Amino acid sequence: MPSRPFEPQWTTDAPALKAFLDTLCADLTAARAKPLKSDAQPRFEASIKAIVLDLFRAYESDPSLEVGIAGGSNRITNASKSRYGASFLSYRTFNAAMEALKDAGLIVMSTPHWDDPAKKNSRVARYMATPSLMAGIDRAGASVVDLRRHPNAEGIRLKDSKKRLVEYGDDAFANAARDRLRIINDMLESHWADVALTDEQLAQELKRIDGTRDDEAAQSFDFAARTVYRVFNNDEWEQGGRFYGAWWVSIPSHLRRYILIDGKKTVEVDYSGIHAAMLFALAGRDIPADPYARCVTNEGNVAERKLVKTTFNALLNADSIKGIDEIKKYDETLTGRSWNDFKRFIVDSYPECADHFGTGAGLRLQRMDSDLAEAVMLRFASMGYACLPVHDSFIMHHDMRDVLEDTMKAVFKDMFGVENKAEFDMGEGENVEPSEHPIEPDIARLLEPEGYEGRLQAFWASREPH
Repeated sequence: MPSRPFEPQWTTDAPALKAFLDTLCADLTAARAKPLKSDAQPRFEASIKAIVLDLFRAYESDPSLEVGIAGGSNRITNASKSRYGASFLSYRTFNAAMEALKDAGLIVMSTPHWDDPAKKNSRVARYMATPSLMAGIDRAGASVVDLRRHPNAEGIRLKDSKKRLVEYGDDAFANAARDRLRIINDMLESHWADVALTDEQLAQELKRIDGTRDDEAAQSFDFAARTVYRVFNNDEWEQGGRFYGAWWVSIPSHLRRYILIDGKKTVEVDYSGIHAAMLFALAGRDIPADPYARCVTNEGNVAERKLVKTTFNALLNADSIKGIDEIKKYDETLTGRSWNDFKRFIVDSYPECADHFGTGAGLRLQRMDSDLAEAVMLRFASMGYACLPVHDSFIMHHDMRDVLEDTMKAVFKDMFGVENKAEFDMGEGENVEPSEHPIEPDIARLLEPEGYEGRLQAFWASREPH
């Protein structure tokens, strides 16, 4: 079954869900044989709420999703001290909360922990919400729209060369980036993004991608995850910096055309060949309409262009040209060249980029494209419009296409001094695949819509004054 790590940084502002959690904490406290010390009680209750909310969130994104929760003292202590963890965590109270929830039949260990003797594939215990817990949440009238990342959750993440999170101290760059991120996330939280597919279609998509994607992307329909964080790489603020964490960033690309914002169809606008374009600009050269066209021998061949683009970017990301293994699905019959000859063909065709190939420049270019993305989103946040980032592309209400294109071009010119082309793709919006069977009017569904319509209605209701 799919799984992901426990994330304690979730909260709610919904009065009904808060009341449910408070009552639950009171009941579990009363059931204890021995009362907790006064200073431990708040941590016990905070742990209960964090566990329940994250398992609720997991169930809402995929009822079969397990959550890996480590109970060891070192793991919990380290998490409580980390800027990426939660300060309320403590070994005794967190495990007391876990035991209380298990004893009450509200959570269940779905997969036990396993210690790999070779210390390579050990597994923490995995948990799921029980039907009893979900029924209680349902009776409280709670919805996925009631969940949100805690505003104090760390949004500026630094990783090392092995993709492990790195602790860092007070840093002027990180502080300023965090302040700008709050503006962006306030913009994202003030709108509701969804996918115009039925629940049955979403379930089919989950089955189709099961086991084919990494942990983050496996949570493809985690609609609670509607804010972003930035990830910097290799212990440097100058590498990476792209935005992750929101559900639309990781869904299969063919589904993005079905994204709705506040119930309205959308358009996606993409910077054309962003890294190639930036290198042309940095070299003081005009940017061609299609930076990859010079290596496409069969004009208009989409598959060949994709190989050129993928190889070009692989050359930028690699530490050496010789060390790049053949890319996935490389087709020698399509290019008419062996893999090594094709690599050399790309390098020789781009003298403007020769100094960057085989240098690992990709992550430094990502820092630049993430700064572009930040600037674009801040402009729309200042205007009160929703703008969803997907690395070097953006999703907005379809009527905003021209404004989005102009803004993207203006931001690029401000940063690099030359103009770059932006390409767009219209979304399917409210179009849902029709059924072969006639549908009789369902008055109950009209009054209480389900799926994406129900989530949007719940979102609007959540924003009304309580």
